[in-house]
Amino acid sequence: MKIGINTLLFSISQALDCVENALLGVATNHSRRVACVSMRICRRMGLSEADVFDMGTCAVLHDNALTEYMQAVGPERCRRLENLDIHCAAGERNARDFPFQGRADGVVLHHHENWDGSGVHKLRGEAIPLRAAALRLADNVDARFSLGTADPALPENVLAHVRRERERIYAPETADVFLELFGEDMLQDLSDERIDASLTEVMPPLEGELSMPQLLRICRIFSGIIDAKSPFTKNHSQGIAEKTGYMASFYGMDAERRDMLGVAAHLHDLGKLSIPADILEKPGSLSEEEFLVMRGHASMSWEILSGVAGMEDIALWAAGHHEKLDGTGYPFGRRAEELPFESRLLACVDIYQALTEERPYRAGMEHRRAMYILEGMAAHGKIDGDIVRKMGPALEHFSPEKCS
Repeated sequence: MKIGINTLLFSISQALDCVENALLGVATNHSRRVACVSMRICRRMGLSEADVFDMGTCAVLHDNALTEYMQAVGPERCRRLENLDIHCAAGERNARDFPFQGRADGVVLHHHENWDGSGVHKLRGEAIPLRAAALRLADNVDARFSLGTADPALPENVLAHVRRERERIYAPETADVFLELFGEDMLQDLSDERIDASLTEVMPPLEGELSMPQLLRICRIFSGIIDAKSPFTKNHSQGIAEKTGYMASFYGMDAERRDMLGVAAHLHDLGKLSIPADILEKPGSLSEEEFLVMRGHASMSWEILSGVAGMEDIALWAAGHHEKLDGTGYPFGRRAEELPFESRLLACVDIYQALTEERPYRAGMEHRRAMYILEGMAAHGKIDGDIVRKMGPALEHFSPEKCS
């Protein structure tokens, strides 16, 4: 499948920035700024264009395991950045399935190493991979100073910090190159208004053929990131992907269409990375205002995915999982004739999965009870009745009472 690898990366960065902002209070566009800075450092140091591209990829993905890390150590320890070895190891493992141009082993794993050996894994000096050292500088400086903000004192403070921490936190070579590059022009390029254009300039467009297994592996990583946002959704996207894949086979879809639907299933809730955890985990009914915030996740999924060249149909299917046949759904309010079969199927499976999962305010329903609710919605013209009728017997073996 031919897709724009750059646009896929940029879309991923948009989603990950939502997580960093919510969990750590990092300013928006953090991963994009880190990518711009670290790629410029590596290019000035004479690395190949393939290595520079892979540097940008690692920079975008460097905090991909934040939700997984938060679930492992808890919100408070996450905010205090304790046990960062868990975060680094999980991030490295997740990033390996991305289609790098060359090798990027150890870049994400060691992006919290300090030059003096006081970092996460106690690597010292030249033992730290060069690109990991560049990532350490770009990540730490932006996290501390929010390089996209307009602060008259920012340039002087950044320069003083990097000079002071040269040879303690930062590798001398990367620090010297950064000091050479840093100035008003760079700060303008890193502003929220310019960052997208700057990232495109420093990372020229790259289209590539990804096999569906490759794309599915990448999407499984991100469904895990999405689901780890809350303990109550830890298997949600994976469960939908599994059940949607089963229904796609039931309907006799060819392998490519079935895999495309699997990608949409894994990524359908990508926009939930922008939803505050206190809304996702609220033990009671949402207020009208909270519900409007929650509804926004479908629009965000569309915004993130629709810009990825080659994934236009997948974006439409994924974003349409809360649409209703009578036009009362969201985000677009489309009616039956405007909704492709894949969106209808994903909508039905999403409702079934949500009903059968444990939530803060109720236990998961058994299969028969969930199907009764789906049948009622179909009878009222909300969802596809033919799909519901086939789901009953097709998904019965997934039910807890059958699996026990």
